Amino acid sequence: MAQEQLEQNKQHSPRRTIEPSLLQGMLVCERCGYALYRCSTQTSARKLHYYRCIGSDAYRHLKGAVCDNRPVRQDQLDAVVWTELKRLLQEPAIIQDELNRRLEAARNADPLKQREEQLRRDHVRLAKSMDRLLVAYQESLVSLEQLRCRMPELRQQDEAIQAELQSLAMAAADQTKYLQIS
Repeated sequence: MAQEQLEQNKQHSPRRTIEPSLLQGMLVCERCGYALYRCSTQTSARKLHYYRCIGSDAYRHLKGAVCDNRPVRQDQLDAVVWTELKRLLQEPAIIQDELNRRLEAARNADPLKQREEQLRRDHVRLAKSMDRLLVAYQESLVSLEQLRCRMPELRQQDEAIQAELQSLAMAAADQTKYLQIS
């Protein structure tokens, strides 16, 4: 009896998605950022499926709906996306260009590269600080004792930056070597 009930529940469940949709689980509302889900309505002639924004459901949010985006007909949106997908598959150069663009963006957003740039800026800043300190000593604005107190600290910071830059360079070389092997 339990197995029969499970089968019956599967057949009559309102969330039954035996008919998968092309974009199910992949759409996001442009206005509010919430996901779009598939829902349906029955007309006198047929059943229509829509993609609806979760943010437009007042019952889901304490203060009511957070989005006023209207539902989109599934058949129309799926047709547009499918047509565009077929066009892209017929022109592999477009796909390759997009992959190259994303790869370049990923390289520029690489945390190692960003850290290296920050370290290089810090190195330049420290070098300028040491130069200014020496000029100040030469112009008798800073005593020898003050110079001897402040210069080792600056040199120590600079050595730490140089060491980290060197380790980042080794990590980048290892990463390049790994990517060439893969």
